[in-house]
Amino acid sequence: MSLLQVGMCPSMTTEVLKSLNTCDVKTVIDFVTSDTEELSRKCSLSYKVLSSIRRLLLAQYSAFPINGSDLYDEVISTVAYLSTGCDSIDKLLDGGVYTSELTEIVGQAAVGKTQFCLTLASCVAVSSEQNVLFIDTNGGFHASRLHDIIAHKSTSEKITSAALQKVHCATTFDLYGLLDLLESIKASIDSASEAFYSSLKLVVLDSVTAVLAPLLGGKHSEGQGMMVHLARSLKSLAADYSIAVVICNNMVRGERGEPKPALGRTWLTVPHTRIQLRADGKDGNTSRNTETSINRTACLVKSQRQAVNSSCCIAIGDQGVYG
Repeated sequence: MSLLQVGMCPSMTTEVLKSLNTCDVKTVIDFVTSDTEELSRKCSLSYKVLSSIRRLLLAQYSAFPINGSDLYDEVISTVAYLSTGCDSIDKLLDGGVYTSELTEIVGQAAVGKTQFCLTLASCVAVSSEQNVLFIDTNGGFHASRLHDIIAHKSTSEKITSAALQKVHCATTFDLYGLLDLLESIKASIDSASEAFYSSLKLVVLDSVTAVLAPLLGGKHSEGQGMMVHLARSLKSLAADYSIAVVICNNMVRGERGEPKPALGRTWLTVPHTRIQLRADGKDGNTSRNTETSINRTACLVKSQRQAVNSSCCIAIGDQGVYG
């Protein structure tokens, strides 16, 4: 709540402010919600002076108005969805992963998070013909595996080669290097110095746990602040440049032994959408339907547009994630 001060506008002199305070009008809200004619009479001030102050304060403190049609056009022009390459997950997400948003893939180790990200990157490069930046923080990216998935989706080696050129991989193993990388991405997009970034539509971070976990707990008191800083940087990249940002996170054991996403309560509110990948079977063991495919369950645990706790069955094979 902003207090009225001398100099807020040319007509707000010391005498005017003193008269307003005498009538218990001390804040901007108090002033703009008061009837100007009645305030003029109570404070013995000029109606013209009070009207000019009111106009300037409204212009300075009011939200910029926008009608529904303009807002809809802005959303349509900046928000799109990218198919994940898996029909079941696309249906779960109401079309796919959305640009201008953060989507988190969470699950235990070796459950298939990286395979999902590679399949998504392949689909964006082949079907959408858009560029993808894969940020590897744990050494899980393998170009040969990406080639195999793309080869299953393309119809010729020429298409496969073109799609591979649309996926770049950047490697960093600490938070400070990651923050520098995100800022360099924004700078490259703003300057249009590299053609790759002009068609960048997907950024994959695999994984966020690898860079944040070492700074949380123990003697690292700055960990929470750095986590918030990273969250803001990722959201800014997504929202300001209409990019879909997909991040991988691990599962940890809660106080009662139940699995939960890592990084604590602060991080829970960061992603717009969260999908949990689980191994089939109550014992959590891998379930195979053929010699080369592994069954998994994808559960939507956080969403702004779909009912949560809905799930679907998927498989991971030579062609990536499908189902």
